Amino acid sequence: MRKPLALAVAGLLLTAGPAAAHVGVKSYSPKRGSTVARSLERVKVTFKGRVTDGHLTVTAPSGAKVSIGNGSVVSRDRVLRVRLKGSLARGRYRASMRVLHNDGHVMSKSWSFNLR
Repeated sequence: MRKPLALAVAGLLLTAGPAAAHVGVKSYSPKRGSTVARSLERVKVTFKGRVTDGHLTVTAPSGAKVSIGNGSVVSRDRVLRVRLKGSLARGRYRASMRVLHNDGHVMSKSWSFNLR
């Protein structure tokens, strides 16, 4: 009786590992804390794995939303990107995202960058 139970537990542990792994961020564009010398057309986040859905918004130093829409998941479900309004002023901008991973995990992050 112990052998079937041990096999069942081992099977659960082996199959739970990959499903329990959360997808992390591979890169931010622009990078966190960076200073960009020109106005941007879009902001994006690249993930190490696939994501199901997400929202990405960018706000100006005044707090006004400067992103167009809420972003979209593209590039084989590994990139979340959003277009920005034209002629952005100098200053510190904040990007905020909320992403749903394939495993059901929700991740929220934000970062700042500067335009000069």
